[in-house]
Amino acid sequence: MLAPKIAIAIITVCFLVGFPILANAEYTQNIEIRLISDTFYFGEKLDYMIFVSEITGEDAIIYIIDTAGVKSRLFSTPISQEETRVIAPIGFDSVIWNEGKYLLELEYSGFTSKTDFTIIDDGSIGIPYWIKDVAKLWITNQIPDKEYAKSIQYLIKQEILNSTPGDNLQIPEWVKFTTGWWAYGQITDTTYANAIQFLIDDKILVVVYE
Repeated sequence: MLAPKIAIAIITVCFLVGFPILANAEYTQNIEIRLISDTFYFGEKLDYMIFVSEITGEDAIIYIIDTAGVKSRLFSTPISQEETRVIAPIGFDSVIWNEGKYLLELEYSGFTSKTDFTIIDDGSIGIPYWIKDVAKLWITNQIPDKEYAKSIQYLIKQEILNSTPGDNLQIPEWVKFTTGWWAYGQITDTTYANAIQFLIDDKILVVVYE
């Protein structure tokens, strides 16, 4: 009569010991990185969503693999909810970024998710982010015209703008209004660059190469 009781006891112990193992075996963290669009243009900002099934308190880390296959860490962010939207603080510019396909890789809590996007050159212009910082100093009269002119010279040397050497520097005061609209996000990089190009073409703004 003891045999059935012993058998039941053994089964019970095996169940209690094995249940946590089975529970852990069935657990998996579901994560996904999903782009708002799979194509971007110069001047636009990378925009994507991070989805996780469980919040662990760890940071999500984003890696990027460029058109040459080089992988680098792009961004990290704490995760406090199951859905997190991330918009890059600066846009794509043609100095740093090339036209072509890029791969994004999300790493979170030991799991990974991948997606890809393509940068397309449709003629839109992306101005390097640091020029906005210089522009803000210029429109608030913290630096003189010649200092901001160096930024325009840089854009010319990078072939974002086109110009030939001039004999002197002339920046009309009203150009600061247009620059202010651009520096504070009221007009796009392309609109601002086209406005500056128009001033150069019409000799309203003349830049001296140093």
